[in-house]
Amino acid sequence: MLEHKLIPSLGLNDEILHEQPPELSPFFGRNLHIWQYPCQLAPYLVWLSENATSVTTYMEIGCRWGGMFVLVSEWLRKIGAELKCLCAMDAIEPSPFIEEYFKMLREEASAGASAIEPLYLRALSTSDEARQVVERIRPDFVFIDGDHTLEGALSDHMLVRDNADIIVHHDVHSSVCPGTTQLWATLKRLERYEFEAVEFIAQYGSVPSNFLGIGALKRTAGWRRTTTF
Repeated sequence: MLEHKLIPSLGLNDEILHEQPPELSPFFGRNLHIWQYPCQLAPYLVWLSENATSVTTYMEIGCRWGGMFVLVSEWLRKIGAELKCLCAMDAIEPSPFIEEYFKMLREEASAGASAIEPLYLRALSTSDEARQVVERIRPDFVFIDGDHTLEGALSDHMLVRDNADIIVHHDVHSSVCPGTTQLWATLKRLERYEFEAVEFIAQYGSVPSNFLGIGALKRTAGWRRTTTF
């Protein structure tokens, strides 16, 4: 249901379409413009429902349109996470999706619902402003999809590592993102004593290469497991 109905109906991105499966073309450029493969995103959401219920602060580094940010934020709320802060960071202005979503959160808070701090940070993750925000909100769940060089993605990882119990990297199985793909392969080994690694890297046969891929690290009590979907 998630892969074939819900996620496509939310709307998929319409950029760099040669990386997208043509069978999903009716959903390109619609609604939230989610830049994910449904076959990867669906099991990732299921994994979150089993592993992210204690999250209080979600941060996304590199959010583009914000569709993924909105979806994951709402998914966390639906699975029972008691959120205190939702933070999106990018070097560009917030998209209309994010602005409208944050407006909704503020309206909910003013109506007496549990207050969630909506925070958009227009900055590079290497800036002092980004570091100060991380130190203040101490995100326990971070999705990294910003600088796609090995050095940049590693810098983002280290920026949040001390606070985050869940760190998720994007483009970990992509022929056009060698830096993030190499970093993920390295992190699975270097972080194996503190984090459980799970990856969602299924592909579509109609696309003649590997693209995207989600790699999740969850802090553990000293045991190791790597699973591939």
